[in-house]
Amino acid sequence: MKLRAFALSLTLFAPVAAPADETPAHAQLQAMSQANRSLEYSGRFLYQFGGEVSTMEVNHAVFDGREYQRLTHLDGRLVEVLRRGDEVICIHSDRTLTRMQKEQGGPMLLAQRLADDVPAQYNILVDGDGRVAGRNTTRVRVAPLDTHRYGYRLWLDNESRLLLKSEVVDGSGVALERVEFVSIDLAPGLTLADFEVPETVRESALQPLPTGHAASSMRVEADWLPTGFDAADQDWRSGDGKRKPVAAQGYSDGLAAFTVFVEPLEEGAVEEGVSRLGPTVAVSRRLTAPSGAYLITLVGEVPQSTAERVIQGISVRDARH
Repeated sequence: MKLRAFALSLTLFAPVAAPADETPAHAQLQAMSQANRSLEYSGRFLYQFGGEVSTMEVNHAVFDGREYQRLTHLDGRLVEVLRRGDEVICIHSDRTLTRMQKEQGGPMLLAQRLADDVPAQYNILVDGDGRVAGRNTTRVRVAPLDTHRYGYRLWLDNESRLLLKSEVVDGSGVALERVEFVSIDLAPGLTLADFEVPETVRESALQPLPTGHAASSMRVEADWLPTGFDAADQDWRSGDGKRKPVAAQGYSDGLAAFTVFVEPLEEGAVEEGVSRLGPTVAVSRRLTAPSGAYLITLVGEVPQSTAERVIQGISVRDARH
């Protein structure tokens, strides 16, 4: 369940940049981005992740130039992801909330990531037509040029250009993750009240480390990354005083992404291993460095072989020395 929830957080919003060489397929992605950001819509969709299927509801609108979106799980535990302008929060079933970065937020993120300047490691082409939620669509395929990332299949509404269905596929074309609308309303009449935070919600204990904290001097580095992947800013988080700070170092090629978490360890055994759910893999390894022992965990949407090669080259150092 934790891996599934984290995968949702990895897979909402990113800035849009026009590609240098716009093709018909690129133009389709640009139109999709504009529609997903600017249109008011409400709908329900199926979210298939590995062998699990969830039903979710999305409400989206723009008020005074600010984008609002609410994602709600309709089965299982009640979880919501809410965006109001630049603020993105996850509301958990225990009525706590966690503040998230803008590039996080749920399975609707793909529509925005694909509208950026698609990395050179992918080929984009229009791949036929189809029908989703009773609406005619154009199918677009985003195919990787190496084995270190997954591909994508997209179904865009011919009328509104909204992304109505998407699939993350492996090298054999098998769908590992699917988002598919079953109903869509393009004039739902939403108001700001539809995007309010419940009054009973309280802030989660997980907070950024204060400036100058000793743990924040630790730096996570990768000896090897797949071509096109770059490191984002490192993030350190602390818990309620009982939990040691955890470092989170993100990497992305502009489309695929993974995060390396580093947690200091006490003496004793530590659980190592690999788990997979849909396209998301989690690999954990113990690392002994001059500054101490750590549990290194890589979580992200990359093939297992790629994740294991990256984690073998992860090192931790003290930036003060």
